[in-house]
Amino acid sequence: MLVNMQVKNERSGSSTIICAFPLFSVDLPKPYPSIRTMIIPPSHLDLLYTPAQLDAQLSSVAAELDTWTGPAESETGRLLLCVCLLRGGMFFFSDTLLHMRHSVEPAFCRAWAYSKLTLEQPEEVIRMEWQSLDPAGRDVVLFDNICDSGRTFVAATAWLKERGARSVKTVTMVHRLRDDSVHAPTLTGFTFSGKEWLVGYGLRDRDSHMMNTRSIYTARGTGI
Repeated sequence: MLVNMQVKNERSGSSTIICAFPLFSVDLPKPYPSIRTMIIPPSHLDLLYTPAQLDAQLSSVAAELDTWTGPAESETGRLLLCVCLLRGGMFFFSDTLLHMRHSVEPAFCRAWAYSKLTLEQPEEVIRMEWQSLDPAGRDVVLFDNICDSGRTFVAATAWLKERGARSVKTVTMVHRLRDDSVHAPTLTGFTFSGKEWLVGYGLRDRDSHMMNTRSIYTARGTGI
């Protein structure tokens, strides 16, 4: 069926045909598959946390973070400063902030804790790029998608406090329970006691594959 689009002249009352175009509808499958859930994982990955489970924890974490915003703003006169540890934390960070009901100030830090050549080999020294961030007098929340040994959170917290941050809290989607851990996050979505390498939602497989998935998987045959 063709539909004519017309524009009416209010003074003369006449109408002009602008164009004609076909009117049609398309039936989409329900639920329509999201691009975020269409990546097919390789056979060595086993599903650990589904998109629905991640979303439930995001809502819970965001609700708690919302309770931190008021005191930060009233006591410092500034918004709560939320710092994402890149690259892996960017998905968890952005999703959490979008779930929040109150304003915060986002900031970013590029951090390297593990070798790019292997999945399980930590760097001797954690490298960080803070992009000229000034945390003096601020209440700061550090975000990362996983707290493994806790070394990154410890190093980042020390840097912030040395430069005058009033307080520093840490938030993670997954806290791996380890006997040799040096940090326990302030706020956690999931706790995980397994030794397998985790992949997805910012956690990389070999060659940085599978970071942009809406699920988290365990990599079969890996262990810390």
